[in-house]
Parts: sequence; C-alpha cells; structure tokens
Amino acid sequence: MPSEPSKPPHVSPFNGLEIRTWMRFTRSWFICNPPPRRKTVLKHPAKFPEAVAQSSIEFFTAPGECVLDPFGGVGSSVAAAAAAGRVGYGIEISPEFHALAEGRADLGKGRMLLGDARDAASLLRDGGVERVQYVITSPPYWDMLRQSRGNVESVHRKRSRAGLKTAYSEHPQDLGNIGDYDEFLQSLADVLGGMRAVLEPGRYLTVVIQNVRVPGGEVKPLAWDLTRLLSDHYTFKGERIWLQENKPLGCWGWPREFVTNVHHHYCLNFKNDRAI
Repeated sequence: MPSEPSKPPHVSPFNGLEIRTWMRFTRSWFICNPPPRRKTVLKHPAKFPEAVAQSSIEFFTAPGECVLDPFGGVGSSVAAAAAAGRVGYGIEISPEFHALAEGRADLGKGRMLLGDARDAASLLRDGGVERVQYVITSPPYWDMLRQSRGNVESVHRKRSRAGLKTAYSEHPQDLGNIGDYDEFLQSLADVLGGMRAVLEPGRYLTVVIQNVRVPGGEVKPLAWDLTRLLSDHYTFKGERIWLQENKPLGCWGWPREFVTNVHHHYCLNFKNDRAI
C-alpha cells in the first residue's frame, strides 16, 4: 500500500517561516560571534554584524518587503536585507561611511541614503518609498566611543595606531557626539519615535543597544531608559539578548570593585500599533 505524501510544515503567513524556525527565533537569547571584519568596512568603529540583522529581518518581514536602518553605517542591514531576499534602505549621516556602504557589491536592490535620520520620511520619498515594513537599527550607544575607559580605551589605542577612526564623525547632528546623557536619550527616542511616519501600522521596530558604563563606574541603563521612552510611541514586545563568546575578558575592578565584562547587547522589539 503506497504511503501517504507527507504534509507540508505549518508556515506563517506573516514571514513564510515554518513553526520550528519561528520557535527558535523567539528564544530570548542567542549567540553570534561576528567574524573578523573585511578591510573595506574596518574604518567604521562599531560595525553592526550582518548575521544579527539578517535573522531579525527574516523573522519580521516576508520576502520582497522593505527594511529601513536609520543609522545605516557601512550598510550591514541593507546587505543583510538583500541576502534575505528583501529590499533594504539605510540612512547614514557621515559622507565617508555612506560612500563605503555605497561601494559594497552585496546591497542587491537596496540603497544607502546620505542624510539625517530625522529626515527619514523625505529621504525615503526622494528614493521612491513611502512606507517600509520593518525598521532595524543599532544606533550610537551614547558617546561611549568618546569615553576613555576599560576596553574602549584599549580598542582606541589599537585603532589609533592603525590610523582608524575611534568615533563615528564630527558632524554636529551626529547623536554620538551628545555628551549629556538625558539629552542623548531624548534625542534618540525622538528619532526612533519618528520612524512611525515611515513604518507601516502593525509592523515592528528592533533597536540593538547596550547599557553603558561611564567613567567613575556608574552604569547607565540606556536600554531600559530607551524602552520606557519608546513605549510612548510603540508597544514593547520584549527583548532578545545577543551574546558574544569570542570577546576577550578584561580584568576590570580587581581586586575590590565589581565591574562587568559586557559581552551582550539587547535587541529591543517594538510594535507600531499605538493610536496616533
């Protein structure tokens, strides 16, 4: 007696994923150890890994949909969108990093737009896009790159000796140049809250960020403070914690002070379903 044909797996109409892949993504933590960076993108002091962006893009969108990264850097999210069969758009304020991103051969149909994330609606409109189906970004972690402390100081020395940048830019509108924490926090929340103008209702925003330790030892709960402010614009749907196992341990605080070796980032997920 011939066997019955196997039934296709349950597939989500939202993103095309089968149920086991869906379940694995919704686990609240994951490990990603970024590979060594290519020379073409090494100039950027804090590049966002394509693998982290691609897994989120594949969950929160369907093939062919549009993705925006308002802090586009050297085009990691745009390249990740192309690899996932989506169309990515990145906004970058630094002409240098914008040029590096535009020179990549792996952006597919995606585009990098030179400008300020505050002008996302007009920049996208000029590029022929009114709305996107997903926003994912890794914004500046305050002015952390300009603070001399611990591992940041060590990385700065290495990059300086190699003639590489240790901060994003000197642009006056660059959020990474705001020294006051509360001012930075509100400015970032305003920019990300403004993404509602281009994000389709019912769709998602993901922000990859860390809490930050300042000189003197205090830890600013940046991820949690930002979640509180963005909850005025979106519904917070929970975090995924990105863990790194390949970062070297530093001996911070020994022998009397507790100082964490920070080897994780928060991927904060919000839904654009609040009434305007």
